[in-house]
Amino acid sequence: MNNFSQVVAYKTLNLLAERKALIYPEGTAFYIWPAQNRLVIVFDADEINLQRVDDTFAHGLSTRLNGRRVKRTNSRGVFLQVGYDIPPAPLEMIEKPLKLSEQPSPFHLPVGSTGEGDLWISLTDGDSFLIGGTRNFGKTGLLHGWIQSLLYGKQTEVYAWDGKDGMEYLRYTAHPRFHLMANLSSDLQALRASLGERRKLLTTSGHPNIIAYNQEHPNDPLPPIALVLDEVALIEEYHAEALSSVRVLVERERAVGVFPILATNRPDQASVFVKGNLGTRICFPVPSHNESGKVLGRTGAERLPKKAGRGLILWKARMLEFQAFQVIYPKPTAEQTKNFMERQKIAEPQSMSEIEKLAASIRDQWTPELSKRKTAELLGKTYAGAFAVKVDQVIQFLTATTTTKSVPKTDLNVN
Repeated sequence: MNNFSQVVAYKTLNLLAERKALIYPEGTAFYIWPAQNRLVIVFDADEINLQRVDDTFAHGLSTRLNGRRVKRTNSRGVFLQVGYDIPPAPLEMIEKPLKLSEQPSPFHLPVGSTGEGDLWISLTDGDSFLIGGTRNFGKTGLLHGWIQSLLYGKQTEVYAWDGKDGMEYLRYTAHPRFHLMANLSSDLQALRASLGERRKLLTTSGHPNIIAYNQEHPNDPLPPIALVLDEVALIEEYHAEALSSVRVLVERERAVGVFPILATNRPDQASVFVKGNLGTRICFPVPSHNESGKVLGRTGAERLPKKAGRGLILWKARMLEFQAFQVIYPKPTAEQTKNFMERQKIAEPQSMSEIEKLAASIRDQWTPELSKRKTAELLGKTYAGAFAVKVDQVIQFLTATTTTKSVPKTDLNVN
């Protein structure tokens, strides 16, 4: 047995004695097997209490071995695997400015600095994201950094709703790959309708998803779609008509390239209607373990330092603490602000004239009980895309200008 094996044996035996795990102190409690890149400690189940050789035991042995990695496995019996090398000391998690020039690929999203170095995650690897945390602790900054990185990469279509009537994301509207969703319901329906062509292309090409398709068509790829929805707790509260579209896009449209990014600063009130379909979780500081559990599926975020940008990420069954990058928000131009304000108007005189004509064409057949879909059918079209907005305006106009007719009483006294 070499010197390192003797050191490991001595410290393991002492730790077993401290934890009162030895059943027969004079027996052989374990054997050591030197492998190529690690030592394997094999415990004798008849000689020790295996329940006391747990993860805490492994952590204690790691501490005694100057921080060497010690991993516990129990597939057949209990084993501890001890690394030969001492891992480098964890790096300090400091606030760093986001440098888009360091983006590993056009699809990578900046998370922040960790004890192991800077962390970026590919949109396609992360697949689907749930981001939560208390207000003013970094959620909005993280989303801005992600949008900026995807637009910098120029290979992803970004559809975004900020839950603030567009005021947060209007600054990106000049970018050709950015799509601001001002009317959530109709814009989501338009997005769903546009995916039909992708589905048809995948079906005819024989590829199961856009990743496989793009591998064979590198010169003409289908761009992935990042669906960024902030303040998702508001969707159920104020935009219930959009819920079905969100469910479909999150649960069923991965194959055609939709990668959802959902965020909320109200994890205790956010709907969980798609939570099980969101594989990558990020949580900033929250008041209690309940909120941490709603975002991460486990506790931990309630113990984070109450520092803006400090968070936990659960990705591929591994949880890491990080400090988010510092992100600079570009200032919207005067033209962007003007165009945005014009979009927010309910209707310009010209478009209102069109709405009046549409309303007049169905006034005799329309009743307040008719659904939006039925109203669109009366107009000879389907309730989808940009036309859905006009249908909403037609219904508003008809509701405001239709008076309830009184029904004359019938004289039942028949002579």
